[in-house]
Amino acid sequence: MGKAIHTCKPKCDAPGRAVRLAAALAVAWLVLLAPQAAARGYGYYFKPIDSSFDSIARRLCALDFASRRESITDESLSRLDSIARLSGNRQLQARALYWRVRAGQMDARPAECMALLDSALALCSPAYAYDEACIKYQLAGNCERMGHYMRSYRLVNEAIATFGESADSYFLGNAYLLLAQLFVDIGDPDNARPALGNARKAYAKAGFPLGRIYFFEAQLAPKGQQLELYRQALAHNRAEDWPLSLQAFTSMAQLFIDNGRLDSARAAADSAFSLLHRRAPGNRLFRTLATITKARGALAAANYREAAAIMAEAERWAIRMRGERFMADIYECLYLAHEGMGDEAAAYRYLKLFTAEYVRNVNDIRRQNVTKARAREAIARSNDRIRLLEQEARHKRDVAYLTLAAAAILVLLAVAVAVYLWQRYRIREVENRELRSNITRDALIYSTNRKNFERDMKQKECEISSSTLLLANKNEVLQQLSAITKRYFDEGKVPLEYVRQVNAIIGESLRNDDEWQRFKLHFDSVHPDFFRKLKLLSAELTENDLRLCAYIRIGLRAKQIAEMLSVSPDSVNSNRYRLRKKLGLQRGDSLDDFIRRI
Repeated sequence: MGKAIHTCKPKCDAPGRAVRLAAALAVAWLVLLAPQAAARGYGYYFKPIDSSFDSIARRLCALDFASRRESITDESLSRLDSIARLSGNRQLQARALYWRVRAGQMDARPAECMALLDSALALCSPAYAYDEACIKYQLAGNCERMGHYMRSYRLVNEAIATFGESADSYFLGNAYLLLAQLFVDIGDPDNARPALGNARKAYAKAGFPLGRIYFFEAQLAPKGQQLELYRQALAHNRAEDWPLSLQAFTSMAQLFIDNGRLDSARAAADSAFSLLHRRAPGNRLFRTLATITKARGALAAANYREAAAIMAEAERWAIRMRGERFMADIYECLYLAHEGMGDEAAAYRYLKLFTAEYVRNVNDIRRQNVTKARAREAIARSNDRIRLLEQEARHKRDVAYLTLAAAAILVLLAVAVAVYLWQRYRIREVENRELRSNITRDALIYSTNRKNFERDMKQKECEISSSTLLLANKNEVLQQLSAITKRYFDEGKVPLEYVRQVNAIIGESLRNDDEWQRFKLHFDSVHPDFFRKLKLLSAELTENDLRLCAYIRIGLRAKQIAEMLSVSPDSVNSNRYRLRKKLGLQRGDSLDDFIRRI
């Protein structure tokens, strides 16, 4: 009988199931009910709505953060329900449902939690994004436990985006940790590691211990490195985070059993039980896990009766948690224990139970493997789309940056040109102002000089005219004296010799060219180039013609000119006639006007 039992016994994969159990429990506590001790940069992120409700919620958060969830009473939760119901505020009702699920997660089935969280999500207003993120995060964890991987993936990514915007680094780390666990569940360690790295960064920013990070790294590491990582998880974990420590002890115990280190395995299992009795003696989930681990140690040490007794207790606990798939492990251990004790009937009975449970689990696992494969493919397609969208967004952003940079450069160039032109304008204004000032000053000086010059010219012209008139009067007087002397000689009153001497003196005075040279010099100072221009107009002009032109230019009349030249007025008219011909004037042209224009 015993030999037949050995022949038909299914092959056992205890280490693999232990890892899967640890992963499931990690999701159950570390993610869904993770203790949230007060950490740097973390606080009450819910928008205040009702002072009474918020006051209770703050106390619940404080207990939650300090890992004192056992202190959250039904009275507090009922008080939240009452305030939300009486206020009629849908958002408060959503929060009350959230706290109800969060506080009672470990004593409820995932399907029940999902129903309550879906109701909370339907009540939640889009204006309360942080509330939505918390509900979605809680819902994503339950979806992950139920195998709804794509919905869990979508919900946790939406929560991650909101937690990042809210600067809630602690919950951001929890969300990334859930994402890493999801990738582990669907067999995608390549995506699990970056998510775990992001969780490490978020925890470090929040100032939270990294024990959880080391625990999850142990699940992704080769077997040879797992033990050290579990020890690191215990070393970096806080005392309040006892579920993590308990799972680390049970995982280490299983590794010791696999390596044949039974004393170390027993010590690790005893540490897990001691921690469980101190912190949560009534917790069915962790008690079942610790009991199975302890029974495996006893079974490996061939303590079959002890193993059977321990497993009998575990069966009573686990029978109410079939969703966690503990029964196959329990029936297997009971089968092996009774077989070792030689109780073939009991061994056969438990073998049949184990086989039925194993087949049921295998079928579930096969279905889940299909679901996981589809989830991996869908997530891969989603990631590809996200990468394409990110590349497109980066391209658009680069184009926008280049456009902005080009616009900024153009604006800077325009500003520089405007400043340059403005400076040039200012300089030109100053220069023009100085130039206008200089021109005004020069014009004033020129005007003054011109007035002085014209005054000097008029004065000189007056002097010339005066001296010329005086000379003409002198000549007239001399001619009168000559005429009187001649009359006296004709009357015989004066001798001939006297007349000759007087006429000689008068003639000498009238023929004196020095006066003309002095006049010419004085005239040139007032009317420069006058004689040169006349010569250019007609080379036939004689000295007497030039003298006549000069007298005409200063405005002397014909009689005065005749006196100056000691000729008769008729001679002056004749000379004027000849001068007109030499200058080429036509009949009707004024000789005086022509000469004055020179």
